Amino acid sequence: MRKIFFILAFLMQFAVSNAQLIPTGNWRTHYSYQFAKLCETSQRYIYSSSEQGFWRTTNNGEMKKLLKEDGFHSAEITHLAYYPKLQTLFIGYIDGNIDLIINDQKIVNIPGFFNKPLQGDKRINHVSFDNNEALVSTNFGLLVVNLTQYEIKDSYTSIGTNGSSVRIFASSILKDSVYASTLNGILAAKWSNSVNLNDFNQWKYISKKPNGNHLCAWNNALYFVSDSLVFAYSNGSEIPITSNPAFTARIFVNSNGLHIAQQGNIINYSSSGQKNIFINVIVSATQFSDGIYWFCTGYGPGVIKNDNPNYAFMPNGPSSPSVFAMSKSGNQLICSGGGLSSTFGNGFNTSGFYIYNNGTWINNPESPKKVNMYDFTFVCHRKANNCYYLGSHTQGILVLRDKEIIDIIDEKNSPLVRNNVLNFIQIGGIAEDSKGNLWIANYGASRALLCLTKSNNWYTFNVNTSDITGITIDATNRKWLKTPTGILVFDEGNITNNFDDKLVSINTSNGLVSNDVLSIAADKNGYVWIGTVQGLNVYTGSSNLFKSPKIDRFIVEQDGTTGYLMGEETILDILVDGGNRKWMATSNGLFAVDEYGQKVIKHFTSENSPLSANRIICLGQIDETGEIFIGTNKGIISYRNDAKEANESFGEIIVYPNPVPPKYEGIITIEGLANNAEIRITDTQAKLVYQTKANGGKATWNGYRLDGTKPNSGVYFVFGVNQDGTETAMGKFIFIK
Repeated sequence: MRKIFFILAFLMQFAVSNAQLIPTGNWRTHYSYQFAKLCETSQRYIYSSSEQGFWRTTNNGEMKKLLKEDGFHSAEITHLAYYPKLQTLFIGYIDGNIDLIINDQKIVNIPGFFNKPLQGDKRINHVSFDNNEALVSTNFGLLVVNLTQYEIKDSYTSIGTNGSSVRIFASSILKDSVYASTLNGILAAKWSNSVNLNDFNQWKYISKKPNGNHLCAWNNALYFVSDSLVFAYSNGSEIPITSNPAFTARIFVNSNGLHIAQQGNIINYSSSGQKNIFINVIVSATQFSDGIYWFCTGYGPGVIKNDNPNYAFMPNGPSSPSVFAMSKSGNQLICSGGGLSSTFGNGFNTSGFYIYNNGTWINNPESPKKVNMYDFTFVCHRKANNCYYLGSHTQGILVLRDKEIIDIIDEKNSPLVRNNVLNFIQIGGIAEDSKGNLWIANYGASRALLCLTKSNNWYTFNVNTSDITGITIDATNRKWLKTPTGILVFDEGNITNNFDDKLVSINTSNGLVSNDVLSIAADKNGYVWIGTVQGLNVYTGSSNLFKSPKIDRFIVEQDGTTGYLMGEETILDILVDGGNRKWMATSNGLFAVDEYGQKVIKHFTSENSPLSANRIICLGQIDETGEIFIGTNKGIISYRNDAKEANESFGEIIVYPNPVPPKYEGIITIEGLANNAEIRITDTQAKLVYQTKANGGKATWNGYRLDGTKPNSGVYFVFGVNQDGTETAMGKFIFIK
């Protein structure tokens, strides 16, 4: 096999663009492009898609990510096909949505099938073209899309036996007939406006070979795949084209003839004969106008140009879409790929972990300390030494500084013990207290709670369970331990004296809405927020926690109705931002709750935002920028929050954009502020233009005066006063009307 040279997908343009801050209120995608599964060429580009990511590449390797915010209407692509006559790329999605790219520029959406109320899998399976129409194969039958009027012209959904709905794998037009492959063979009917193709009597099986796929018409024959063999159907006869069974990735036709992309090679039939091109692993293939094949392996890296040598191209991003947990503080982000079963056993997930540092993703850095490690789970940024601690369910904890692995914590240098059955060290949580001590859960151990002090001394504690599945530390350094039966709260008192330890159990008898606790977060006011499978609980410090624990539910009025805050949402993760607001990861999108839990201030879904999915698994943030990272079941996306962590003192006040450009209608951001500072914006005559309060160390302005008018062009000043009035700061910027 020829050597593949991997070109860094982001090149210089991605390194520059990703490093730039996105404006407040904007989104940035961080999809995995590693496992490309589809590729197709237009006259100018090679289009490729992974499960989440979509991008195009020029023949010389220049790349551009194609994002939902660019105008595309769904995330996971199930089929790509190009129609040269109309210079149209057809994009079919897993949810039944259809996008067209016209002349590599204009995006047109055809949502009719997506909007149709059907129960079941609506993915687009295949498309073929005929006379400016697309014949679309779905699990509910066939669609005919008019490619000039951009609409669904017809649908044939009752063509199975006795008019039943039938799943269509692929379809094609040959001469005056239409062919559709089904589970039981290939159906055919007359292709004419005078024939009612919704009448099942018009359809007959011309082949009983099951699971026929990749239908393609060429040279007066219909080519298809059944039982890993390729057949040609012509004049009522089925002729085997291949003799050795092999996975067939695609059959397609262009000006260079018929192309059969199989595991091991691509076979090209043309007027000059047969030609074989050796390719070892293949899940999709296409051919550019220069005759060179491009292909995907399904394993990476990205899309590959079958040149001499081969070159691979993919944009920068996490190496896998799998996510479990993210760091919630620090100047970079670390995301673990996961590795737990539903019973907190091993998931044997080899995705590893991904580091977002200075605008670039770095995946699974190598180190001699990382040997036979997988199932990475909990992540903690330790402020005491500015290191990140990354737990696994196999070999212990990796310690990272910036982008490098500097140490490992296991049974050789700590009290961590291995599981007697699997001989694994299984980490059930990691958290840092306000003293700089690191607390670790050793799942399955008799003394399951460990502490590594700031002075590097170890202590272990018996908390009456070995099944700790998460640790959160509140403002008074109490440890909230997630368990399969609810919550344990632990206070060690004097760490060297076991006799003053305090431990209390919290469950539904104390007001917990459900013992199935999924997430716990402690805020800056001393509240503890508890997410369960059935809604939200809050501990407000209103009771003696270790004598009579009481967990509340907040009743709020929202949009004219009264009910429990967050209702019965399944809350998988909770993040506290720099403004002490709470961001909730749920199965129904991303919620933001105000500081005191009085209302939901934001609710993002895949329908009203660039989110690729509504199931949010984990949340993370970078202190320095306030950028919130959202890990979904379909990849990672980030949102530039209008709050960030702050110091008690002012730094250099920075305003951006600066200058504010003419006719700018976006958010103007002010950073470098003391925590929750009072902010005033004035003109050069000291007249007040706007005033607000910082969210943590960040404030925003919409560019309008308090009376709703636009200020005149000129120099403006920002004045800040900290919360107790003991410190002030000033900045300035240029505003162009």
